[in-house]
Amino acid sequence: MSQKTRFENVEIIFEGRLRGNQLMLSGKDLTAEEAKLLWESPKMIEVSWLDLADNNLGDEGIRGLVDCPSLENIQYLNLNKNGISDQGLEILAKAKFLGKLKRLHLKDNPIEGKGVVALFSSENLDSLSTFQINDGWTCKKREGWRYKPQT
Repeated sequence: MSQKTRFENVEIIFEGRLRGNQLMLSGKDLTAEEAKLLWESPKMIEVSWLDLADNNLGDEGIRGLVDCPSLENIQYLNLNKNGISDQGLEILAKAKFLGKLKRLHLKDNPIEGKGVVALFSSENLDSLSTFQINDGWTCKKREGWRYKPQT
């Protein structure tokens, strides 16, 4: 079975992973193409906690995510280990439907810095107050963004 056809429908992706308003999809090995099933699902409007860590979304998956109006209630988004680059973060910074996003996890992605600057200055992610980049770095919004290395 090819990577594009592993899931016949979105219900197979949701199976055992949707708990109230939390959708736990870490380690499902989802591709950008497979994630389209999620973005097209009306169930996504109920989700405020979305864990997509350890998948294969890449920058293309971020394009689909930011264009999904059903993600308007997302407050927590885990994108650790997804092959997301600075280009993906620049796309994320322009997201129209993630205005309620408060916490963002981005560890273990090939981020060099330009995308982080885009997140800092995003006008669309007003509620974003904390995000983690790589191991040991947490950025918090308090009278401007502050870096806090964690050891």
